[in-house]
Amino acid sequence: MPRINRKLADTELRNAKARDKDYKLYDEGGLRLLVRKTGTKVWQYPYKLYGKANVYTIGQYPQIGAAEARRMRDDVRLLVQKGLDPNKDKEERYWANMPDTELAFEKIAREWYSKQVWDKKHASNILRTLETDVFPKIGKKPINEVNAQDILRILRAIEERGALDVAKRVNQRCTAIFDYAIVKGICDNNPAMGRAKIIQNRKVKHRPHLSEEQLPEFLKALDSYRGSKKVKLATQFLMLTFVRPGELRNARWRDINKEKAEWQIPAEQMKMKRPHTVPLSTQALAILADLEKITGKSELLFPSSKNHDKPISDVTLTKVLIIMGYIGEKKVVPHGMRATASTILNEKGQFRPDVIERQLAHVEKNKVRAAYHHAEYLVERKQMMQWWGNYLNSVKDTCH
Repeated sequence: MPRINRKLADTELRNAKARDKDYKLYDEGGLRLLVRKTGTKVWQYPYKLYGKANVYTIGQYPQIGAAEARRMRDDVRLLVQKGLDPNKDKEERYWANMPDTELAFEKIAREWYSKQVWDKKHASNILRTLETDVFPKIGKKPINEVNAQDILRILRAIEERGALDVAKRVNQRCTAIFDYAIVKGICDNNPAMGRAKIIQNRKVKHRPHLSEEQLPEFLKALDSYRGSKKVKLATQFLMLTFVRPGELRNARWRDINKEKAEWQIPAEQMKMKRPHTVPLSTQALAILADLEKITGKSELLFPSSKNHDKPISDVTLTKVLIIMGYIGEKKVVPHGMRATASTILNEKGQFRPDVIERQLAHVEKNKVRAAYHHAEYLVERKQMMQWWGNYLNSVKDTCH
């Protein structure tokens, strides 16, 4: 049946009969009635969020009449306009109406809360933020089913009202609650780990970094860079490995294991003074193959042109970005490659935050978590680094 842009009459809705195949009747404003071959009639509202097509199921007709379906359609459309996924909102309402369970987030959170020692005012503030911002959304959901996107939705809702400090504190408390659940053996990972940092990175001005939207243009500009090939390869290798610039500049050929596709960085070269393994994607290995033709006889991967016993400077890496035009409002710094990778990897949701944090060589600051958490996640990190190399390739391909 052709689409129409008018309100369906009640007689049309009542008289819609089952056919050999499912079909749809279209109402105004994108609302539609799906008539299944079984005879069941279901109101639906298709929508797009961040470029992805979705369908929100409103409910069955005649239990939900046309007027009510249109009102619910308007509510759903408003959520989409705010950048919120109505299907996720439906999921939250589902969990909110579920009976309490032994593993409910709120139950575990209150258990954690009861074991802390705080002064009365501070304790009251903590409980109030949990009851206001967290429990209504995930309180009745089993804690081991809460995921990173659940936490991000909570933090972004707080951020939208401008309460950035509150968002940070809520994230810290959720992180501690999940740590407690990990120690109890209820959870295997902490979906709140590092989430506040992602929100802050979109607000702060220091260490400017590339957004996902800027990547295609940047990769195209880097591909076209006609300066020192060694420095160009250094910038590409930095993007693929997202190590700290100092770790990159001091990289030595003896620490590269081509057979294992790993770069073993000694403790003395790391900020936290502990050895670190960087899995090398096929793209990173290809960079090293090109680089070996230039600096393979040196001890350093990226030696200075003036003194081969010393590495290139951080200024050298920064100059490349300036020459490419990344100054002023578009400014990017070498260290910002870490924030770019961390933000995109976390927001894509393909890999656990623990895996991302370990690859960034961040040392666990929470003493309880540090005592119980020594995993290297090397297998998952290898998969993640290859995914990241493939992702950058796919982004670059969109430029051509």
